[in-house]
Amino acid sequence: MSNEIASKTLARLEQREAELAVINNVQKALLEQKDLTQIYQLVGDHIRDLFDAQVTGIYSFDHDTGLEHFQYLYEDGEQIFPESRPLNNIRKWIIDNKSILHIKENADDAIHEITGEKHVAVPGTRLPKTLLFVPLMVGDTVMGCVSLQNLDRENAFSESDVQLLSTLSN
Repeated sequence: MSNEIASKTLARLEQREAELAVINNVQKALLEQKDLTQIYQLVGDHIRDLFDAQVTGIYSFDHDTGLEHFQYLYEDGEQIFPESRPLNNIRKWIIDNKSILHIKENADDAIHEITGEKHVAVPGTRLPKTLLFVPLMVGDTVMGCVSLQNLDRENAFSESDVQLLSTLSN
């Protein structure tokens, strides 16, 4: 029993260490007066290094124009620069519900159930088997989200991963 407690304690310490590393690097970037693009890049790179995800994305939402802007998007080790696009129903769900969207399995069916539409990939990308979206909140408004996606397997993100990404996003 004590090995299990020690293992859980070690996992929590490693999680906190990862959180602090990202926070410290963002603070450093702000102090160095880096622009917002550089900060997105820095944060995205750290998030990409922390998780087992082939896709890491940071998106901002323009509520006035109804557009989603791709601030950071990596798939399979390659950075992608898609054009801004109208907010899709997944993003609208995140905005309306102001909560995490974690699809662990049967992603195409789950997306269809949530949106009423066929699951469509961002141009130049593949459809994932596991999706995790964490809203980026400013006050009571969802201004964007951070996403992890695994293209190869279902149930790719643990509750610990969800908690860590949520902490980092906030």
